[in-house]
Amino acid sequence: MSIRARLLLLILFATLVPALAGVFHFVETRDAEVADAGRRLATEAGRVAGELQDIIKGTAQLHYGLSRARDLETPDRDTCSRFLGNVLKAHPQYTGILTINPDGRLFCDSLRTGRDLDLNDRRYFREAMKSAGPVAVEPAFGRLTGIAVMQVAYTARNDAGEPRFVLLASVNLEQIMRSRAKTLPLDDAVIALVDSAGTILSWQPGGDKLRGTSIADTPLFRFAIMQGDNRTQTEIATGGVSRLWAASALPDYPEAGLRVLVGVTRKGLLEEANRNLGQSLAVMALVLFAAFIGAWALSELGVRRQIARISMALNRFSGGDFDARIGEPYPGGEIGGLMAAIDRDFGLIQEQRDTINRLNTDLERRVEERTAELEAANKELESFCYSVSHDLRMPLRHIDGYIGLLAKESGDRLSAESQRYLQVVTEASRNMGRLIDDLLAFSRMSREELKEERVDLDALVKEVIESLEPETRGRNIVWKLAPLPPVRGDRSMLRQVFANLLGNAVKYTGPRDPAEIEVGCAGFADDRRVLYVRDNGVGFDMQYADKLFGVFQRMHRADQFDGTGIGLANVRRIISRHGGRVWAEAEEERGAVFHFTLRPA
Repeated sequence: MSIRARLLLLILFATLVPALAGVFHFVETRDAEVADAGRRLATEAGRVAGELQDIIKGTAQLHYGLSRARDLETPDRDTCSRFLGNVLKAHPQYTGILTINPDGRLFCDSLRTGRDLDLNDRRYFREAMKSAGPVAVEPAFGRLTGIAVMQVAYTARNDAGEPRFVLLASVNLEQIMRSRAKTLPLDDAVIALVDSAGTILSWQPGGDKLRGTSIADTPLFRFAIMQGDNRTQTEIATGGVSRLWAASALPDYPEAGLRVLVGVTRKGLLEEANRNLGQSLAVMALVLFAAFIGAWALSELGVRRQIARISMALNRFSGGDFDARIGEPYPGGEIGGLMAAIDRDFGLIQEQRDTINRLNTDLERRVEERTAELEAANKELESFCYSVSHDLRMPLRHIDGYIGLLAKESGDRLSAESQRYLQVVTEASRNMGRLIDDLLAFSRMSREELKEERVDLDALVKEVIESLEPETRGRNIVWKLAPLPPVRGDRSMLRQVFANLLGNAVKYTGPRDPAEIEVGCAGFADDRRVLYVRDNGVGFDMQYADKLFGVFQRMHRADQFDGTGIGLANVRRIISRHGGRVWAEAEEERGAVFHFTLRPA
């Protein structure tokens, strides 16, 4: 059997054993992943129930504040309704806000319908009038919209405890559940909201036909109303589909009778587990394949080819070619020592023939070659030095070019440290080139004509994020993009602003997993929109914030994060040209937020 065959068998044995062990381990962990997915369902049900409770508490706080508003004390129904209409605009989670007189008659309505309604028959009104608690809660279906809402009522009382009016806010449950459906932990998971009578208030996704139907006499409802929260049930069939279910109630508001249900099919659980298993096996296969190729290459280069070199040199020498040598490079270890010893023995034998003359001739040839190389290098150096005095860019290109030539021609004769020096010089020249480019861009920014137009910031931000794909590829980044208002400005310049700020956010969140980058609007300041870019990166010390937007000013060492120290200076210049201002807030290891103002469109 040849050496190559023996080496291949050895490599196959060395890689197959860990491969089989890895497959066995991955198959074992699949059941654990399925169980973990079930626990995630329970966590998700509890999270949504907690959010609904928070919404009720937030509504109670809103009611408390509104009850003290002077605009609700007016006897003018239109004025009161207009005030509630403005409140509704600021709180889109509600379908409507209204006030009810103590006699049960509707007074003012945020929708300004002008209706005259007697609401004495509404449970939420009766409960609010007699309740000593902060609010009364009742789920229902909107009469006009047909969608599920959660009626949250609050009685405003005078100092004597007598009711002045009842405040009612209708929480849009359909909107909330549709939003939560987008964050479900598994692809085919569903989320449902059921009232105490077993009526389906919302079923997402794709459950519009189920809205308003009853599951009162089904195992699913019996499971939902069992005592305790965050429970999971093995499998329950609904509508011909069998799912693993988790349920959670609203313990702070038992009178609401709401139950949150989250379900997923066993096929969905297995699909994710199988997908994870397949991905893991694919990665392992690639690693093992790379290990096999690497081991084969090392054995081929380190053993078989070296033996072939020894055999070839011995055959040539035994055939009368006394100049034959194995030659460098010698590998490490015993084979390299053997090669060096054989070459030394060849050399001793060769010393007995006309040896001095050959060495002298070879020495003269090498001296001539080195002299010619030195003369050529001197000429190149003279030309290079002349160029340095006339141009900044040309020397940088020469540095980069000649370093490449030197690495190609002499790289195998240079030590690892010398090669590292070449890399450092190359990177430095390129950094200098980037610095020159940034300085020119910084200089041009003050001379370019500002072309104002209406700028769609949503589209602009998405465009910049797409351009950052090479820097974000392979990273776990959570983009939080709030709707942005249009502004007036030069689109190309504002693109540069977002490119610098989002690029910095991507760079300085490098150590974070996941990284979180948020873009939004914080309202108005000085009749201008206040926009911001926030991240959870490494941040910086605020005592140096006054240097942040200066040229060449950096908050971190170059060996930590690359950059020229000009990007933020460019941001300030662009925003200043737009008549705005820019500032930053940060905390070390807690992230940073950059604010800037622009004129609204």
